[in-house]
Order: sequence, then C-alpha cells, then structure tokens
Amino acid sequence: MNEYVTDTHTLLWYLLASPSLSVKAKSVFDRAASGSALIYIPSIVFAELYFLNIKQKLIIDFDNEFQKIKQSGQFISVPFEADDVLEFDKNSAVKEMHDRMIVGVARRLNAPLLTKDQNIAASNVVTVIW
Repeated sequence: MNEYVTDTHTLLWYLLASPSLSVKAKSVFDRAASGSALIYIPSIVFAELYFLNIKQKLIIDFDNEFQKIKQSGQFISVPFEADDVLEFDKNSAVKEMHDRMIVGVARRLNAPLLTKDQNIAASNVVTVIW
C-alpha cells in the first residue's frame, strides 16, 4: 500500500474540497479514501490546522473534522517525540520549525510529502508531490 505524509494546507484544502488542491494531491486523497493508500498526519499539522481555522474565521467545524479523521482508516496520526528534535539538523534546508517537524515525519517514514510549500520542495530533503 502506498503511504504519504500531508502538510497543513494540503489537508485543509482536501477537507474544503478546494480548487487550491492540486490534481496529483487530490488523486492521493482519493486513493486513500478508496483504501489503496494511507496518509500520515504529523501532530503539528493538527495544531496548525486548528490555528489556521481560527485565523480564517472557522471555515471548518474543527472538532467534527478532527473526529472524522481520527476514526478514518485512511489517516494515521503521527506524534512528535522529543527525540525527533535530533533530526532537525538533517532537515536544515527547510527554514521553518513546524515544516521541519513535518519533513521529519516524511523522512522517518520514507514517504512522499503532499505539499505546495516551495521551500520544502526546493530543499530536496524529501520527495514532494504537488
């Protein structure tokens, strides 16, 4: 089964069925919904999604979406562990701390990252699908 990691905006655009979601990323989410792929969600993505939702005036019902994600078989939550900080140097081409956390999960799982983030894509630290 194919495995992927998602970043925050990609997950939000999926939840909103937004046209901002690329065709390739949407295809991955569709495969996951059909049971032929898994999408890992780093815990920092949930935190960023929560605050992004508040910033954008509650565009999703966060509690409801969070519960649906947690109960879904297509998504797997990945916690951030203290030892993960030791990987930050390996991800130093990625400038933002939260993005380093997300990239760290993709590196650890050896899974492509679903992201539009140009800094992450340019870093060549992980395979990016967009």
